[in-house]
Amino acid sequence: MDGRFFTRLEYWVKANRLAWAEIIQQKSWLRSARQAQKLKGVDLAKRMAVSPARISMMESDEERGAVTLKMMQKAAQALDCEFVYAVIPKKALKDKQQQKTEKPRLRVDLG
Repeated sequence: MDGRFFTRLEYWVKANRLAWAEIIQQKSWLRSARQAQKLKGVDLAKRMAVSPARISMMESDEERGAVTLKMMQKAAQALDCEFVYAVIPKKALKDKQQQKTEKPRLRVDLG
C-alpha cells in the first residue's frame, strides 16, 4: 500500500460526505445489519454457533468499542456482509466550508 491509497480514500470521503456523516454516527453496525435482514438475535446466534446472550453482548460491546475485529468478521460473515476496517486521514474529513474559513483574516486600516 502506498500514498496513492490514502489519496483515493481521501477523495472518496470528500465525494461522499453525506454518506460519511451517516456512517460515523452509526453506533451498532451488527444490530443494524441484523435488523435490516429481519433477524432476531437467536437467529444470528444459530448462524454463528453461539448463544443468543453472546449476540446481545457482542452488539453492546460494539457500541462501547470493545468488540474484537475477529468477532466483527465472524458476525459479518454470518450476516452475509463484508467487514471493512479503515483508518481515514483526518484531512479528508475536514469540511470544505471549514477549510475556507481557515484562510488568514485581512486587517483593514482605515486611518
